[in-house]
Amino acid sequence: MFTNFHHASYLVPDLDAAIRSYAETLGGRETGRGMVPGLGVVGFVQVGEVEVEFIQPEDPADLDGAAAPVLHHVAYAVEDLDQVVADYKSRGYRFDTEEPFTNFMGYRLIYLDS
Repeated sequence: MFTNFHHASYLVPDLDAAIRSYAETLGGRETGRGMVPGLGVVGFVQVGEVEVEFIQPEDPADLDGAAAPVLHHVAYAVEDLDQVVADYKSRGYRFDTEEPFTNFMGYRLIYLDS
């Protein structure tokens, strides 16, 4: 079902500063940036074999006053997303959206409502 860990995602108060920090301290490279309605401005950074996503939320209250990154979610790759979604729905799990969608990076995804 799951093929590998895809990325970790963090809420940050300043997207530019977070990306700059990962570039300067870890040798990271920005691989994409875009707006996700209802969430905020999002940036992806590649550090070696690991991808990290940073989200500067539309609503600063989502940070609960935190100055440091706050874990938002982890993402896993799967072989057949439609099959996994159908399986999880049949077992009573809920998702944040009715169907998977494609984000600005071209990733097809869905958020499991935890």
